[in-house]
Amino acid sequence: MKFGVFLNQYYTPESGFEVTDLYEQAELMERVGFDGAAVGERHVHEEGFAEAITTLSAIAARTERLELATMALLPMCYDPIRLAEQVAMIDRLSGGRMRFGAAIGYRERELEAFGVDLEGRSKTFIESLSLLKRLWSEESVSHDGPEWTVEDVFVSPRPEEMPVWIGGHADVAIKRAAYRGDGWIASASSTTADLEHQIGVYEDALDEFGEDRADHEVVLMRDCFVADSVADARETIEPYLLQMYEWYARWGQTYMDEHEVEVDYDDLEEKFVIGSPEECVDQLRVYEDLGVDQVYLRCQFPGQPQDVTLETLERFGREVRPVFG
Repeated sequence: MKFGVFLNQYYTPESGFEVTDLYEQAELMERVGFDGAAVGERHVHEEGFAEAITTLSAIAARTERLELATMALLPMCYDPIRLAEQVAMIDRLSGGRMRFGAAIGYRERELEAFGVDLEGRSKTFIESLSLLKRLWSEESVSHDGPEWTVEDVFVSPRPEEMPVWIGGHADVAIKRAAYRGDGWIASASSTTADLEHQIGVYEDALDEFGEDRADHEVVLMRDCFVADSVADARETIEPYLLQMYEWYARWGQTYMDEHEVEVDYDDLEEKFVIGSPEECVDQLRVYEDLGVDQVYLRCQFPGQPQDVTLETLERFGREVRPVFG
């Protein structure tokens, strides 16, 4: 099982976070044995958010080995040719380390800013993703669709390959990932029982579509903090972690009640990987046994100081990661 870090991109007034903090984190991650770094996408966020493509380009220039991923972009919010070029160039700058993760999104205010209709976003997502995959693999692309029309266009240089990971929580979204991608990104909000069901849906869909499971990745996102004990970890991260989940609740995350802004740590705890190194290993073994191929860990939450983040990254890299080979 491989391990990456889903990097914090949230500015908060009290934290002093700056996007350049991610340089130090990424360089440390590479030194202590992490396999990848990922960023997400957010728009119209009052406190501020580090834009994904530019951030990933900067991290590519600061690292030599880490795989680089978007988890996940909303491709229907972009001009497909420009996005295909940008992602292909990150892949070129990094020596082939780029993985493209995409999702349909859920936050109406965010999508409407780009003229994307919330109800019709699935069809727009499929059209945009299809165009991107063709632009990364074909010498010439012509397309006449509901949202985009292009004639004899191409991207140069093209990547040698561009793995496409697709995020989703519902069964239909998981089947979409099996049919249209090279991997499925499992939500940080999935419980262990959810994951058992969802991985079954994904693997059954791969069989249905005649795909080899060995050629596809199950990529799980998890919130993580390594300390001396669960109690120490909780004491350190609880206020930052709960603030983030309150934001998600207000935004109407599809698996949370959009009117429910009060969140309780005990209700969420099963979805976290926290505690001593040994306790974290035990939790991760459960996901390994379920069939998870990669785990991307969110180790810094909005407002959490840099020094605390660096310490937990180092402990995971030195005390947890080696157990998994």
